[in-house]
Amino acid sequence: MIKKIKWIVIKWNQIWRTIWFHTANIEYKKNDIIDWVYKINIIIEKKIYHWAWSFRKNLNLFESHIFNFNNDIYGKKIEIILLEKIRENKKIDSLEELKLLIENDIKKIKKIKYNVLTFWSFDYVHEWHKYFLNKAKKYSDKLITIIATDKNIEKFKWKKPHFKLIERIKHIKELNISDEVIWWNETNPLIWIDIYNPKIICLWYDQIWFSDNLKKYIKYKNLDTKIIRINPYKEKKYKSSIIKKELIL
Repeated sequence: MIKKIKWIVIKWNQIWRTIWFHTANIEYKKNDIIDWVYKINIIIEKKIYHWAWSFRKNLNLFESHIFNFNNDIYGKKIEIILLEKIRENKKIDSLEELKLLIENDIKKIKKIKYNVLTFWSFDYVHEWHKYFLNKAKKYSDKLITIIATDKNIEKFKWKKPHFKLIERIKHIKELNISDEVIWWNETNPLIWIDIYNPKIICLWYDQIWFSDNLKKYIKYKNLDTKIIRINPYKEKKYKSSIIKKELIL
């Protein structure tokens, strides 16, 4: 049910401040979200806030409750990513009852961990890799990047990588985007799915090798893992084959 929303923060009745919860409210008139409480990630000025939660009210208001946040963001554009339904909205008779309900929601949401996996060779790290990893991170509580070994690159791409595995790991770590960077298990690369139990796996828009096996594995294991493909970024400029030619020249 993953969905993205971008809109401008507006002022509302600020009743939440009386029970110590701060919100970012946006007007939302589309009829494509049901009246529920959700686990979300919210992106404000390029920073991702985890454990945020939100719900839509009266068919035209989306209230995003941000944990440990007290900045003035009225008039600013934010991005909300709905990750998972938590419960239906229900009528509340008092502020005290509402406060207890929200506290229970927060406890429930904090137990739901969104591990997101990314797989690739990551040879010749450039702007597209940064774009790809930053996009994948928006869906996560923890972003894990798994880098193909030299032997696996030869197996799947029929050529050796320019940079050795230890160098490629170093280059990705230096981007400071992924929360964890590891390398493939050469005999069973899909074992990381069993270890991390990801909610989402992000693939490149044209990532073909390995993706077919991935779908079969998810189906075989009866997992609810979602696969999201990230759109290209300045494809005519930032592509490994183009970057490689420029470096060689």
